[in-house]
Amino acid sequence: MTTAELSRLLYSPVTLLLLTAGMVAYLYAAAYGRVSRSDDERATAGRRARGLGTGFTLLGVATLLGHMVTRSIASERLPLGNMFEFSTVMALTVLVAGIVVVQWRLRRPELMGFLVLGAILTMGLSLLVYNDPGPLMPILDSWWRATHVSGIVFAAGIFTVAFVFTGLYLIRDSAERGVAALSRTRPAGSVGAASANDVADTTAVLDTTYDDVVPGHMEPDADDSETPDPVDVAAHRAALRAAVNPWKLVAGVWLGSATVSWVFWVDTGSPSRFLMVNTTLARAAILARWFVPYLPD
Repeated sequence: MTTAELSRLLYSPVTLLLLTAGMVAYLYAAAYGRVSRSDDERATAGRRARGLGTGFTLLGVATLLGHMVTRSIASERLPLGNMFEFSTVMALTVLVAGIVVVQWRLRRPELMGFLVLGAILTMGLSLLVYNDPGPLMPILDSWWRATHVSGIVFAAGIFTVAFVFTGLYLIRDSAERGVAALSRTRPAGSVGAASANDVADTTAVLDTTYDDVVPGHMEPDADDSETPDPVDVAAHRAALRAAVNPWKLVAGVWLGSATVSWVFWVDTGSPSRFLMVNTTLARAAILARWFVPYLPD
């Protein structure tokens, strides 16, 4: 196996599979991390899921670095010469920023799944513009390239982190506003139409009973073991999801991504890549909608 072939293998499928496993584990932790103090089984499951997510993601970062090193050896230069390499370094920046800031500094590992998803989408879509390792184009063979491109790619990675959480914030905010509007048109006690105050009260209780093995979170009070009724919690979650119109969400994602993805159609003369990019991002948005009840308020 040549160095170039090893580089491609480390990228896909090795790194993509590891990150996908990490994403699934993190998202499981996001859905089952908020548990009652008395529910030891779910608390243990959430803790194990976070550990698995961290382990798989760190392994994915290691194999992604291995890909970059082997690609650099194969091409005899830094991997900053085309859009595929640009996207690779950007995905690495997203992962490192997530692990350092979101997981270790902010102590919110259950939110890492969305950043890992962003990195996976970046890496997967970059395969549409894949190039084998090789020499630089003459116009790029300059001492200025290392400073210029590295600055851009790291900035793009940081902005991607901001983009992911801004998108999640807007979805959650839309859900809360929708539930608040719904509560003004239905009886306060009706199942499936939770009031804004009920949702806030439920979230507050869930926050105080959050699995206390996560450092940095509020410890539950000794006499505060009360949790919301399971039916009420399920109704709140259903109301939050229902408040985010999936068709409007998909339409918004399509319009937003189309402002960039049209270049695939123009370059190839075929709409297939254009449709693939937009459809993939729309599916990611629908996944985020399902997790909206588990996002911070």
